Amino acid sequence: MVALYVRGALWSEDTQIMVDALRKLGFEVLVEPDPAQYSNRTITVRGLNGWIPAGGTPAAPLELFVGNAGTAARFLAAFVCLGKGVYKLVGTERMHQRPQKGLFNALRQLGYRVEPAPGDKLPALIYGSGPLATPTPCIVDITESSQFCFRVVTVCQHWKVVSKCCWRKSRRIALRCNDESNDRAVSQVRR
Repeated sequence: MVALYVRGALWSEDTQIMVDALRKLGFEVLVEPDPAQYSNRTITVRGLNGWIPAGGTPAAPLELFVGNAGTAARFLAAFVCLGKGVYKLVGTERMHQRPQKGLFNALRQLGYRVEPAPGDKLPALIYGSGPLATPTPCIVDITESSQFCFRVVTVCQHWKVVSKCCWRKSRRIALRCNDESNDRAVSQVRR
């Protein structure tokens, strides 16, 4: 078992939402006051070697509330793909208006099943089927938000993914992730 420590984390609504979601997924998460700053916390998440303990079924998906926390929503959408089960990401009315298309399309390219609301928005059902068995290419459209690319990068170490991100046709970020060697090569090329 591996533990991840985050020291000096701002204790905000978004942080609380992420902690609650990780706990609902079955992870042990410890939150302690930061002695140096009242509004900060030290957060410890005990990992389970790539295993996500909880997952729902098509008839009863595991619902994860993301509020209006875009970072939590995008991270969790990618992360639960590594689990086994069906997950439903829901948020506030405003969150349901925010774009998710680039991320959802990338997850589909990788072979994951995503059933979002019309317009590729939340709420969405995501069918976790575990890490990919073979390297899979993926193009991530970040015209709506660059966060989509970074959510794929967050877990690409487990996916063995080669992803390319284009921004306004003037820049390309090529990311090569390899689970076997934990090797990450990142290059940025301007056209």
